Amino acid sequence: MSRIAITAFSGWNDAGEAATGVIEHLHEVWPTRPAGAIDAEEFIDFQVNRPEIHTTEDGLRVVDWPDTRVHLVTPPRGPEIVTVMGPEPSLHWKRFCDEVLEQLQALDVSSVIALGALLADSPHSRPLPVSALVEPVPAEPVTGSELYSGPIGVPTILARRTASAGLRTTSVWVQVPHYVSQNFSPKAVLSLMREVQDLVSAPIPLDELVEDAEAWERGVDELARTDEDVAEYVARLERAQDAAGLPEASGDAIAKEFEQFLRRRRESE
Repeated sequence: MSRIAITAFSGWNDAGEAATGVIEHLHEVWPTRPAGAIDAEEFIDFQVNRPEIHTTEDGLRVVDWPDTRVHLVTPPRGPEIVTVMGPEPSLHWKRFCDEVLEQLQALDVSSVIALGALLADSPHSRPLPVSALVEPVPAEPVTGSELYSGPIGVPTILARRTASAGLRTTSVWVQVPHYVSQNFSPKAVLSLMREVQDLVSAPIPLDELVEDAEAWERGVDELARTDEDVAEYVARLERAQDAAGLPEASGDAIAKEFEQFLRRRRESE
């Protein structure tokens, strides 16, 4: 059975540590073992992402290099998941993506979920918008007046590379409120995770993450109440998003949620 790969890179593409947070959560809830790595030497500026040193339980001094790590995650059922996580490279992006692709092909990966998180004018008190796009083959024309134009990062380059190699690739991005992006955002992780759940067969344990997301939102609420300017700004964002109409309230989205409920119920029987 072919495997699914999930990729995430820290840095510019990882607002609120949401993308890497998804992979870290999967590593916590399901058995995980190393499967490979991309050596940082050729791709990382060590003045930007410095190696770290620590002492092991045996008293040995060990240097941890900022390599990109590849792991195999084993859900209770369904295909294994290959995770790829590391800092966004500083150099040689094309060669880096080729090396990642080689390892994915060696691990019999047939589809890829490329995760990212960006800063946005989204209120923390509303569902965080998530977009999912099946990447077209680069040689094929695409249409759409809302297609993004502007700077991109390694997740986009890698997604185009895997798509052009014949791997079904879905890019999934969450919008993180820019005024609380400096800290870890479990609500953004949860938003991405729910989209990932649609693409993997085994139910992902989310109870602890749901609790963390609710606690995070309460904490931001409290901070906003202590500053009138922030509170008014959040209120303006809420009014703007409510006026635009939340996609989560659409008939298609409600039907999608109901289908997910029925699927989870059948799987638990």
